[in-house]
Amino acid sequence: MRREKEKKEMRYIIIDGNNLIHKVAGLKKLFDGDKMASGRTLLESVKSRLSRGDKLKIVFDGFGNYADSSVIFSGKKTADEIIRQFIEENYNKNQITVVSSDMEVFRLAKACGCDAKKSEEFWKENTVIKKKIVKTTNTDESEKPSGISRKDFEEFKNLFK
Repeated sequence: MRREKEKKEMRYIIIDGNNLIHKVAGLKKLFDGDKMASGRTLLESVKSRLSRGDKLKIVFDGFGNYADSSVIFSGKKTADEIIRQFIEENYNKNQITVVSSDMEVFRLAKACGCDAKKSEEFWKENTVIKKKIVKTTNTDESEKPSGISRKDFEEFKNLFK
């Protein structure tokens, strides 16, 4: 009985990575300077907020390489195509949360019975991440970001090189 309950509570969260990055000012700024660093920051930010048993997939357009099974690069396809395929191939659509502000993907997820969240909405729900990791108030990169010390920021940044 307990196993059945755990299975019902497990979620698959699939995120359109570039779409979410471009909706968050701090991640977008990081993306403009270092695309891979912005992706790693997004990955670690979201992973730190997952519930036990949640399965995460972040889909990025194009080619790349992370040593993490939660990240998928779409290669010659688009991230939208990979997300559509994931929705279509999974039976328990009510356990899938799709994060994208792309209206075609969003509507498909809703129509299939998935929980669909726009990127901005998903990020707002994760305000701790937003405030502590990527939100900056300074425009000069030599200044320390708000929320964490410069030393902590550099340490965090070095972890994801």
